[in-house]
Amino acid sequence: MQALSWQLSRLVGLRGLASSARAQTVTPSGLPLSKDTPIRKSFADSKNTGVAGFASLTSDPIPASIDLQDSHLALTLPNSPSPSGSLTVPYVWLRDSCPCPSCVHPETRQKLHRTTDVPLDIKPKRLAWVHSTDKGARWELEVEWDRPLWKHDTGSMGIEGYPQDVIGDHGHKSRYSDKWFQTWVDQNKVRERYHEDALEMVPWLRQGLINPNGGSKLNHSWKELNTNKRALLDVLTQLTKYGIVFIRGVPTTKDKTGEWEVEKIASTFSQVRETMWGKMWDVKSVPSRRGIPGRNVAFTEMDLDLHMDLLYFETPPRYQLIHCMRNRNVSGGQSLLVDGLQAAHTLWKEDREAFDLLASTDVGFHYDNDGHRLAWKHKTIVADPYSTSSPPFSPPKITALNYGPPFQSPFPASTPPEFYAAFQKFAALLRRPEARLEFLLQEGDLIVFDNRRVLHARKAFTEHQPADGASSGEDGESNRWLKGCYVEPDTVHDKIRVFRKELKVA
Repeated sequence: MQALSWQLSRLVGLRGLASSARAQTVTPSGLPLSKDTPIRKSFADSKNTGVAGFASLTSDPIPASIDLQDSHLALTLPNSPSPSGSLTVPYVWLRDSCPCPSCVHPETRQKLHRTTDVPLDIKPKRLAWVHSTDKGARWELEVEWDRPLWKHDTGSMGIEGYPQDVIGDHGHKSRYSDKWFQTWVDQNKVRERYHEDALEMVPWLRQGLINPNGGSKLNHSWKELNTNKRALLDVLTQLTKYGIVFIRGVPTTKDKTGEWEVEKIASTFSQVRETMWGKMWDVKSVPSRRGIPGRNVAFTEMDLDLHMDLLYFETPPRYQLIHCMRNRNVSGGQSLLVDGLQAAHTLWKEDREAFDLLASTDVGFHYDNDGHRLAWKHKTIVADPYSTSSPPFSPPKITALNYGPPFQSPFPASTPPEFYAAFQKFAALLRRPEARLEFLLQEGDLIVFDNRRVLHARKAFTEHQPADGASSGEDGESNRWLKGCYVEPDTVHDKIRVFRKELKVA
C-alpha cells in the first residue's frame, strides 16, 4: 500500500511527460503494468498526451480499455456487455458534464457553470478507477483536470491566457460512474431516459386507426380516465402519438363546485391557455337572421373547411379540446379530421421540391375583427433539416404544420408561381378520402387533437325547430353547442415521463 501511495503522489505531481516518454500505468500493487497483465488494457498503447498517468485504487479486476488522444479518450466501460460500452469521449464534453456537487447543485440538480467556461484545450492530468457509491453502478472513473474553468466576461487575463477570476481550483476532480457514461454518452440511452419513443408522432390514414376487431383505437371512457392513472397515461401517449383522442360519456353539466368537466379534464392534461376567446369558449351557431354580427365563421351554420386555429398568433396553441354539450334537431354538421403530418410525409416522398417550397415560404395569417388586429407569418411545413432523430432516407423531423385558408392574408405579389403548384399538391393530399376521419359528435363526446398537426373541419348544418316552435335548448339558444379550450404540450410530455417512471412502463 505504501508503494501505491508513493506511486499516486508521484503521478499527481507530474504535469507532463517528455515527448519520448509514456504515461506509466500501475497495478494495485504499485508496480508498472505489463502488456500481459490480465487486469485490464490501459494507457500503455496510448499516444503521448501529457497525461501524468493512470492508477487503479482497487485490487478487483477492471476489464477496461482507455486510449488517450489529443482531444478525447476512447473508453471501454467495465463489465459492459452492450455496444455502448465502447465510447469516444471529448475532453471538453467530459469536463463540461461533470456531475459533482461543485458543478451540479445537489438539490436543484441545475448546472453551476457555463459550457463556455471550459477551456477548449483542457486535458486530464490524472485518471483512476475507483469503487462507485452511485446506486446501480459499480465503478467510477476519477479524472483530475490540468486546469480550472474560467470566465470569459471578466476582462482580466491571467496565467496561461486565462482570467484570474476562475471557477474552481486547479486539479478539480470529476467522477463518472459506468452507469453515468452509459446514460449520457449513448444517445439511445438518453432517449430512453426521457421516453422519447413514447413522444414520437406516428403518421396515420383513416384505416390505420381501426383495431383488428373493427373498433377504433381512439376511444376512451371518461369514468376510467377519472379513476385510473394508467388510463390517463394511455390517453396522453395516444394524443402525442396520433394527435387525436376521443373521450366518451363526459358529463355536460357543471359539477357541485360549478366547474365544467371539460375544464377539469384539460387541467389533468396541462395548463389551460387563455386567448382572446377566454380560458373556455363556446361555439354556438348564430344565424344571420338573428341580426347578430359574426365574430368567426365557426359561429355560423356554414361549411368550415380544413384548418388549424389561431395561426395569426406567433405561437398557436398545441392541443385543442372540444366537448359536445348539445346536438339536437340538427341535420349535417359532421366533423372531419386529417393528419397533416402524413400528408407532409407523402409530399416529401412524391415531390421533394414541392416539400422544400412549403418548408421555406412564408404564409401570412390575420384576424381583423371584433376589436382585434392580429397577424403573423408561418411556413406551411415547419421542418428541422439538421435533426439527427430521423432515420436515413426519411423526411426531416417535422415539428408543426400551419394550414388555415379561412385566415390567410393575401400573398405577396412576388410569391413564386412554383409555390402555388406545391400548395395545390399538399391540399390535394389533404382531400384524399382515405386520409379523412369523418364522424358526428354526440352529446357527451369530447375530442382532443393536436392543433399544430391535425386539421379539422365541419360540414354545414341546419337547425330544425320542434313542431311546437319551441327551442330544444334549455337556454333558448342554439341546438348545437360545443365548449372548448386550448392547452400546451410541455406539461403533457412531463406527465407522460413521470407516469411511465412511476408505473414502470418500459
